[in-house]
Amino acid sequence: MAAQALYRRYRPARFAELRGQESVVRALQNAVQQGRVGHAYLFSGPRGTGKTSTARILAKALNCTDLGEDGEPCGRCQSCLDIAGNTSYDLIELDAASNNKVDDIRDLISRVAMGSPGKAKVYVLDEVHMLTTGAENALLKTLEEPPDHVVFVLCTTEPHKVVPTIRSRTQHLEFNLIGGDVLADHARWVVEQAGLAVGENAIDHAVHRGAGSARDTLSALDQIAAAGGVADRLDAIDEIVEALGGQDYGPAFAAVHEALRSGREPRIIGEALLDRLRNAFLSAMGADLGHLTDAQQKSARATAAQVPPAGLTRALEILGTALVDMRQAPDPRVDLEVALARLTRRDLDTDLSSLLERVERLERHGPAPPAVPNGGDGAAPVPTAPPSARRSEGPASGHERARAAIAQIQANQTGRKPQALAPADQDFGPVSSSTSDRTPKPTLGAMRAGKTFSSPPANPQTQSSDGSGDASPMLPTREEVVLAWGDGILAGLPNRVRVRFQAGRFLAHDGDNVVFALPNKIHLDRCEETRADVDDALSRHFGRTVPLRLTIDDESAAPPPGVEPAGSPSTPPVPDSAEAVNESERGDEEGVTRKAISNLMAAFPDSELVTFDPSAARGPRDFSP
Repeated sequence: MAAQALYRRYRPARFAELRGQESVVRALQNAVQQGRVGHAYLFSGPRGTGKTSTARILAKALNCTDLGEDGEPCGRCQSCLDIAGNTSYDLIELDAASNNKVDDIRDLISRVAMGSPGKAKVYVLDEVHMLTTGAENALLKTLEEPPDHVVFVLCTTEPHKVVPTIRSRTQHLEFNLIGGDVLADHARWVVEQAGLAVGENAIDHAVHRGAGSARDTLSALDQIAAAGGVADRLDAIDEIVEALGGQDYGPAFAAVHEALRSGREPRIIGEALLDRLRNAFLSAMGADLGHLTDAQQKSARATAAQVPPAGLTRALEILGTALVDMRQAPDPRVDLEVALARLTRRDLDTDLSSLLERVERLERHGPAPPAVPNGGDGAAPVPTAPPSARRSEGPASGHERARAAIAQIQANQTGRKPQALAPADQDFGPVSSSTSDRTPKPTLGAMRAGKTFSSPPANPQTQSSDGSGDASPMLPTREEVVLAWGDGILAGLPNRVRVRFQAGRFLAHDGDNVVFALPNKIHLDRCEETRADVDDALSRHFGRTVPLRLTIDDESAAPPPGVEPAGSPSTPPVPDSAEAVNESERGDEEGVTRKAISNLMAAFPDSELVTFDPSAARGPRDFSP
């Protein structure tokens, strides 16, 4: 004969033995004591929380011949023994999941009026939400006005699927998940009564597997006892969580590989990791963790200390999506590994939030210097100075290093002593028109192409496309137009206009107009249709009319003002970039500049270094008292 499962052997037989459902027990006991038991009840709640067991105890209490003053059945009379042995005619249990047709309910109704040996006849319909529409309608009249000796108890795990017409005819009692400490005490009591040789770790694991369900907890405990210990504990979860906290993908992949090699399902690993991270998130948010055991609460706090709340939120989102994708994936392992790669290697994640986080990190700390393998060719790594030394010796952030590099390039081209540009957040004093330098600065792309930077005219505002100084003084410089275009003019245009104009670029003045080049004739004709919006935007920004001429982009056109082609007879050629930034000839200061530029270019491939004058962009300020 097969051994009886623990959850059947130790099924509650009295109201006092029900765990974690104090409000339901109190309501039913009071109703039994006062003789005010309803004709129909709806028991709803998660699986394994005692719904059917409570219905059986209620049937005992209504038919017990020696009922206690507290409403508890004696458990010794013939009626209680028959109900406990499933031989009573006073208790009829029907599985509505398999007996859900109209004929099944009509057969039940036809026997409702028949008498029984006991004082009350209790009908228990389990999973009542599975009834068909016809069966529900057939039950309504009898459920509303049953015979005096009949009590209906409807049980369901999904009360929202029960039609309102049935819910309104019943008293609804809700069963909750059982707390971790309560389940642990109950499991210890079962272990002691059954004489099982299991340790505290096994009990904790069974409670964790049960997740608030007494039946699932005892089933897990039964399995552990049969296996002689915990057979499916995922130690890999601890290693994965530690890898997430340290942003180290190696241990995470090794732990997953080892778990998969030992026969674990990828989905089981993902669900266990998701459960651990959810508990940690609740701990970080200060939520009540009473449903967890002491060991689980300690683990949740430790995980919350390793992974910040933002990382936990992102991990829950990515893992949840991966678990959904695993249902249709040909190889679920790939979804799990890709999710872990995105969580431990931010550079592999193309999600917008991850990209924004990387940009913010670069803006705060600047790009990391490129790693040089040991024993390889290249310059030796520069030792990192402490933060206080970096602040005293020179710029430390990415913004400051970039601005210092620009200042050094300008000094190299003009032969003046380099002047450090003020940081972007520094307050500027009054700026006079004589000190406002709007001269176009050389770009790194021009230096690489071997182009020179010619001396600008005395008044940049009168500069023409050929450098002759014949342009209208009312026209803004090309640099001003480009900066204004990128800072806000383009973004403020209507969608239809912005889409057409975003493919073009500004060229130098032609004397009377600002020249805007487009890729081809078709694009130019389409932009001509909407150029009035651009003219209005330029006029509003600069406070005056800015004539605009559209043309087709020609790569052979003259370069912008201040930049002449290499080999021009008016200026001698500039040495190549290796000579321009020769550290041995320019000294230690030039070497620092070179390293800063290298770091920037390594972080932003295919980028072009441009200059920015804060005083010209912000305008003069009045700091007079």
